[in-house]
Amino acid sequence: MNKCPNCGSDIKEGAKFCTSCGYQLAQGNVNNTVNTNTTNVDRARQTVDTDRMKEVSMSYWDWLVTSWKHPFKVQAGEKYTGLVTLAIEGVMFALSVMILVRKIAGAFVESSNSIMSFFSGGSSSSTSNPVGFNVFVVFFLAVFIAALAIIGAVLLIEKGFSDSNKEYLDLVNEVAHKTSSLVLLNAVLFVYSFIVSNASVNSVVLIDVVLGLMSMIWVIGILSVAFELKETKMDNIYVGLVIYIAHIIIISIAGWIVVNHYAGMLTDVISELIGAI
Repeated sequence: MNKCPNCGSDIKEGAKFCTSCGYQLAQGNVNNTVNTNTTNVDRARQTVDTDRMKEVSMSYWDWLVTSWKHPFKVQAGEKYTGLVTLAIEGVMFALSVMILVRKIAGAFVESSNSIMSFFSGGSSSSTSNPVGFNVFVVFFLAVFIAALAIIGAVLLIEKGFSDSNKEYLDLVNEVAHKTSSLVLLNAVLFVYSFIVSNASVNSVVLIDVVLGLMSMIWVIGILSVAFELKETKMDNIYVGLVIYIAHIIIISIAGWIVVNHYAGMLTDVISELIGAI
């Protein structure tokens, strides 16, 4: 039902005037003024949100390109630019691991099914690939949380050995800026994980090279914080050593958690294969 633009009373469809105030209606029909205004406001908000999203996206892209060209000329970005960059790197890395591990597990399961079929005369049930989306979730959380924990440890060490008043998100942005080339390396690893079909020597070597470069860039990024400190309580080399030790401890804990998480799954798969023979 429409409303009178003069008094806001309800008006029947096709009415020529308002029965409440007598206002003459043009062409016997009136649009709902309140709804029209609301729609216009919503459209305006959507336009503003879209423009803002484009602005933020372009700003982030400019930040990323500049960080690739000049990693150590850290520029200020949006508040959560560093977190977004680390998250993107974590997503691509976890997807690459999931795809590669699934291919390796698939080849292993296929061979195991062939062996079981041979010994059982073709009457045994086949085992399905145990690697699924859970691998992506586990590796993403492990990598992302470990990176944030390492940066947190670096901040505590920095504050402990100097008069730094740097905030956590500022340090996240700084480290992400210095190590932004990890986005490119993760992209290479992600694309290659789709291309590679088997675990040949060449494929393993290329993956090792990419992972080695990732590790080196990350270590350089976090250690640079120590060597850029001014008026430290001990020499910068020792501050860097403390940071590196903290980094190794956190990485070891994250690795231990992931290995223990999948050790049980691997044991179950092997037990299932042995039991089916």
